Amino acid sequence: MSVADISSPLAPPKSSSNLYLSRLPASFERVPSLDGLRAVSILIVMLSHFVDSHLFPGGFGVLVFFVISGFLITRLMLAEQKNAGRVDLRNFYLRRAFRLYPVVTVYTAVVVLFVVVTARPFDLYEPASALFYFANYLYAWDSMAPHAGLVKMPFTIFWSLSVEEHFYLFFPVLFVFLRGRGLVGWMAAICAVCLALRLFFAALHPEWLQSRFFYSTDVRLDSIAFGVLLAALCETHYAGRVIALLAQPAAVAAAIAVILLCMAIRNDWFRETIRYTLLAMAVTVIVAAIVFSPRYAPVQAVLNLSFVRWIGVLSYSLYVWHLLLPFLLRPVAPSLPYSATVLVDFALSLGIAALSYYVIEKPAGALRHRFGSRTAV
Repeated sequence: MSVADISSPLAPPKSSSNLYLSRLPASFERVPSLDGLRAVSILIVMLSHFVDSHLFPGGFGVLVFFVISGFLITRLMLAEQKNAGRVDLRNFYLRRAFRLYPVVTVYTAVVVLFVVVTARPFDLYEPASALFYFANYLYAWDSMAPHAGLVKMPFTIFWSLSVEEHFYLFFPVLFVFLRGRGLVGWMAAICAVCLALRLFFAALHPEWLQSRFFYSTDVRLDSIAFGVLLAALCETHYAGRVIALLAQPAAVAAAIAVILLCMAIRNDWFRETIRYTLLAMAVTVIVAAIVFSPRYAPVQAVLNLSFVRWIGVLSYSLYVWHLLLPFLLRPVAPSLPYSATVLVDFALSLGIAALSYYVIEKPAGALRHRFGSRTAV
């Protein structure tokens, strides 16, 4: 969920050629449409939480973030490898810390202060799970009987950040060890192993289907790996043929059909095993088509509108802060009609996310630039 736009985040594309990448190999140039895809993803998540989780699948929005993250960060690492001859692990981890921790720290402090002042139940494990990235396993544990519902503080949202950071703890080391080579095979293996683990655990522990599977890194990191796989494919000698195939209208239509089918099937076994693989594959096809093909100019034009891109730039802060507002305000706010409540939730979330971005993220971005960041934030 990081921003990788090296130009001004609100600068409009100058021509249709700025709506997609014409070069497949990695570079530090801005990737058109990715901020727009982030905007779509975060809106799905927010609609799921504020309106109806059955109509708007928030988990799907997070999966799109996973694929984008893997693609973008790998592309930046490949560009650094080409530019400097190596990837500096120290600087990579420092950039990640400055990217994520300022907002996480402020959010955690606000929640803890509110809970203490209002004398609500306080459990040290919950804020610690956000700061040390084990929220996904804490909430997986909380979703399983007999301790379901014991977790009370609003740190659930950090489950996905925990999955990402677990992946990025080991992936850069693997990247440096391989010197950027062999990623296609390694990521394909990770995707296959994650699916195999889900199938194995589903057979061994079917009671985990509605708890551990959704949250746990070991069975969810393949969504990020699919994004890495796309970036790695762009470096191969057969990249042009593969991307051309993925960008075909028939391939994109098939990907959309797969997504709709996955949403329609309600069987728990399917949804928590094969569905994650099918969705990640379908999203990867769509990302490849939108990022690299001129065929989808109308969609790309919308995704690159200044306001849409701005929402994408705010997506990290929106993701972190949007669930806090109902937690803080519901007990004290006057009762409003449902539609008014939704509008207030969106408006306040957008306002606090903008404040978070301009007051916390952008100053932290200046520190990241000292450690080699090429991003706008």
